[in-house]
Amino acid sequence: MNVNDILKELKLSLMVNKNIDESVYNDYIKTINIYKKGFNDYIVVVKSQFGLLAIKQFRQTIEKEIKNILKEDVNVSFTYEQEYKKQLEKTEIINKDHSDIINKKAKKINENTFENFVIGSSNEQAFIAVQTVSKNPGVTYNPLFIYGESGMGKTHLLKAAKNYIETNFSDLKVGYMSGDEFARKAVDILQKTHKEIEQFKNEISQNDVLIIDDVQFLSYKEKTNEIFFTIFNNFIENDKQLFFSSDKSPELLNGFDNRLITRFNMGLSIAIQKLDNKTATAIIKKEIKNQNIKAEVTSEAINFISNYYSDDVRKIKGSVSRLNFWSQQNPEEKIITIEIVSDLFRDIPTSKLGILNVKKIKEVVSEKYGISVNAIDGKARSKSIVTARHIAMYLTKEILNHTLAQIGEEFGGRDHTTVINAERKIESMLKKDKQLKKTVDILKNKILTK
Repeated sequence: MNVNDILKELKLSLMVNKNIDESVYNDYIKTINIYKKGFNDYIVVVKSQFGLLAIKQFRQTIEKEIKNILKEDVNVSFTYEQEYKKQLEKTEIINKDHSDIINKKAKKINENTFENFVIGSSNEQAFIAVQTVSKNPGVTYNPLFIYGESGMGKTHLLKAAKNYIETNFSDLKVGYMSGDEFARKAVDILQKTHKEIEQFKNEISQNDVLIIDDVQFLSYKEKTNEIFFTIFNNFIENDKQLFFSSDKSPELLNGFDNRLITRFNMGLSIAIQKLDNKTATAIIKKEIKNQNIKAEVTSEAINFISNYYSDDVRKIKGSVSRLNFWSQQNPEEKIITIEIVSDLFRDIPTSKLGILNVKKIKEVVSEKYGISVNAIDGKARSKSIVTARHIAMYLTKEILNHTLAQIGEEFGGRDHTTVINAERKIESMLKKDKQLKKTVDILKNKILTK
């Protein structure tokens, strides 16, 4: 039995335990997780240190339930999320080879190449522009200004430009820094003598190519902008290439002199759009390969992540890292399904959560059983309607993790005990009825990917 199955059964048994108040369950127990530490060791992870204290009196009950579910004597320990993460980090550091630590920074930079950038409709024009300029720096599109929201791949493209130019033009010196780094250095140098300020300008101007990531961090810094303006002019006058990235187009940048805004627009300004679904899916697949996840991740599971957890590249990498961690903790699981992923991600907020709601669940279930949504909420007791109603309640708990009281209210103002009975009945039937399990899996898949 994998930890997700253990967790489901544990939560269900604790939910109906008369000794545990519903508020305690909802506030502290509902969000717990279980991880397998070793052959016979399990760890229960509570959200917060306060939550750990709050469930102290129920630890024996929780431990007993876990042993009953597994039908064997196991070791159970308790901790909270922050402490658990610290333990993981310590383990990771201890297990790291010393050479990996030394080469970590260089490896990260070299990972950002044109070859491993995933191209899609949302970023294709920006990719072509950066690659074109990198192949002939200082000749066309100077400066090149890339803009778009955080996490869309701007930094990857700029680092790819740096790597490409350094590899293919060994005689060219490339300077790369963030806007924040430039601002900090400028503020520091402005406290010094005029000679040292000029020396700072000259040092940067000795580069043949200058790349500044997140140039918006130079805004509202008048003296810093004066230094930046001088350097900018030096590069343009000497046909030396400039690359910039920002979270906004030049026209929308505040806190810069008009003369700088004008110069930003001298070359080419091009946007990276929000990730489209196809590109997000391709990035997820690439990241799964990069992280060397041994288990097969089904297309439905990948689509689920793409639909709900792919606002940006960083979020995608974090999502795949979570899959990787789960896979390492559950090596016996050879396939990662949409059911596993939806359960694994249920505690992570998503900006697209509005797409998933009770109305959608009712519509999908009622369509399958050929009844109206009103019938699910109503009092009719025919077998098909009752089955559809119970499945809809079960899926609402599974997918949206609503409380019993919420689900009761959402399904015609029913009592929470009705919801418990419905959930337990479906759980029991799923263990015996393979056809029903297949039907419920199809419905869940349709709800999550529709």
